[in-house]
Amino acid sequence: MTTTFLSEAAERLRLSVARIVSGERANGLGAAIAWRSGLFVTSAHVVTSPRVHVMTPDGRTVPGEVVARDVHRDVAIVRVPGARMPVVQTADPATLRPGSLVFAVGHPFGVVDAVSAGVFQAVGWLPSGLELSKERLRWVQADVRLGPGNSGGPLADSEGRVIGVSAMILAGLALAVPSTDVDAMLAGV
Repeated sequence: MTTTFLSEAAERLRLSVARIVSGERANGLGAAIAWRSGLFVTSAHVVTSPRVHVMTPDGRTVPGEVVARDVHRDVAIVRVPGARMPVVQTADPATLRPGSLVFAVGHPFGVVDAVSAGVFQAVGWLPSGLELSKERLRWVQADVRLGPGNSGGPLADSEGRVIGVSAMILAGLALAVPSTDVDAMLAGV
């Protein structure tokens, strides 16, 4: 695989990633992924208000509404009918082999559309003592650098297909909600 191939996949994915503003704050706090027409996915901890604004890659600011939020899973679904952005392609993260190249797109520390690459580790449960909720939740685990502003953005395979929604760093690994879990949540919206 050449770096040109990866940069082209990242450029395509950037067109489906917006900044999201929640509540009174005036700048993009995290990322939001155009998952389906009019529906965006982000991290629950990014949207603290039912009313949000999505800042599209072409510079528009479009109002949206949080229609589902799961704080245990750290996922929120936002309806933004006026955003008109291309939707992402997804892939099941369980089909990746450990060591596969992955990358994240987001806005860490206010740097818009930053890309960070690394390797896929696993899809699984966290070791005892590291669990983040009382429920046992599966996470995509990857050695990818994330920072404030990556939350809610895509973790993608080398072809640019979204395998998870970036949530946090824990014990040096990036954790993302598996795309299959997000699809299950969207089925109820």
